[in-house]
Amino acid sequence: MSVIPQNIPVDETFRDDPRRWLATQAQAHHLPYLLAHADDGVIWGWMNGNDQLITSGEIFNDIAVELRLHTLQQARLFGPEGELLLWFDGQNFFARLIADGQEKPDDAYEETHWLWGEGKESNDHFTLMNEGREGLRHAPPVEHAEGARGGMIVRHYLNYDSYGQAYVENSRLVNLTKVWEAKWH
Repeated sequence: MSVIPQNIPVDETFRDDPRRWLATQAQAHHLPYLLAHADDGVIWGWMNGNDQLITSGEIFNDIAVELRLHTLQQARLFGPEGELLLWFDGQNFFARLIADGQEKPDDAYEETHWLWGEGKESNDHFTLMNEGREGLRHAPPVEHAEGARGGMIVRHYLNYDSYGQAYVENSRLVNLTKVWEAKWH
């Protein structure tokens, strides 16, 4: 059994206010996290209890990347219920939704991908991560992860070719977690 992504219309409301469109989609599909890639950096986000999209740059001003239509490359709203992927093909924006609920299907597997950096400071559901000499910094919505690494749980959906060999047909982001604590003492 394979998961069939659903196309989501990207209309003028997105072009008028991408942030509001993303927040509306996050509410409608119960997707609490945002990971967006823009020309000028990475934007993490979290839907707070008041149905507002809070971005990492609002919490940590020194890493602020604004969520703007003309710099946005792609965005993923995700959570245990599913993932909405929005992307720009150079001319238009498109979106697809995979909504399979919280139970992992039998023909899927999950793995945890470690995020860059070790947590340095936490504030309002976000932890500022710093990666060594490269100085890479971002702030995913992983709570209280000072001295720890963050992880992104990814679900892969399998399908089978005509020879019965399995392959990954689709993947989606599922959740964020704290995966490792440094003990440097």
